[in-house]
Amino acid sequence: MVDVLYSFVGINQRFDQLVFDPFYIRNLNMTFVTMKSFYDRMYSINNHVLDKICKNVLPKMYHQINELIVEQNSMERVIHNINYPQLYSLTLLEFSKNALFNHLTSNKILRKLLIEQITHLKVDINYESVEPSSETLAKMFALILSLCKQLIKLNFCKWIHRALYCTFKLSPINFRSSTLTALKVNVKSFDDCLYLLDGRLNCLSKLSIGITIIADTSGTIDNTKKLPKLKHFSLMSYPHILLYDSLIVPLLRRMINLENLILYLSRIRNNKNYIDGNELYNDILIYICHN
Repeated sequence: MVDVLYSFVGINQRFDQLVFDPFYIRNLNMTFVTMKSFYDRMYSINNHVLDKICKNVLPKMYHQINELIVEQNSMERVIHNINYPQLYSLTLLEFSKNALFNHLTSNKILRKLLIEQITHLKVDINYESVEPSSETLAKMFALILSLCKQLIKLNFCKWIHRALYCTFKLSPINFRSSTLTALKVNVKSFDDCLYLLDGRLNCLSKLSIGITIIADTSGTIDNTKKLPKLKHFSLMSYPHILLYDSLIVPLLRRMINLENLILYLSRIRNNKNYIDGNELYNDILIYICHN
């Protein structure tokens, strides 16, 4: 779409007026997907098209852009000396951990956008041969929350079979947000999930979380305090689990105002692999307030 549409910019005046009409153009996707397989995709845009967009398109429409999708190779060109006064949604696709960290710490324009404007942020870190440690990802996650003073919705890392995940267990990182209401993230352990729900994200109403390992917890994080603001909860875990009753059920009982629940679990008990209606009601639903 980007390649075709903006390659015609400058050819016809009426076409340009339509392309740059703020009534139609509010979102800008600076990626072009090349798909080798489901797990192997490239998002880079053609350099010739990128040059033309940066020269002929961005100077005419930067002030009206609300949502921007950009990948690592075009980041320097797209977010360089241009101010996006109406931008509130930003997607960073296919970034290496080093490139992302450098931009978060040294890209002044990006940092200004994150601090002052961005309310919706999606971050996809590229899967590399030597993948970043879960502790490194946790530090980037904390850095983003510390920067984004207006952030409402955060989608951090891909959610696929070989997803990258954070862990806060080995070296707990101090971070808080009083604005974040929706979070999508992958974590290593059930303790990491409890860590995110210990009150540091006190406005969170929607959590979609993938957990690599659901096993015994350390017991140091409270799994009893009610979560009245959490209304939408989605939990995904691929490995078989046997701790549904001792871990998952107590967690769900804390969500007294839950409106939407999605559980994707491989196994829940030794004697059965499904939850019937009576169990769902007796174990969870009777603990949820009904208005």
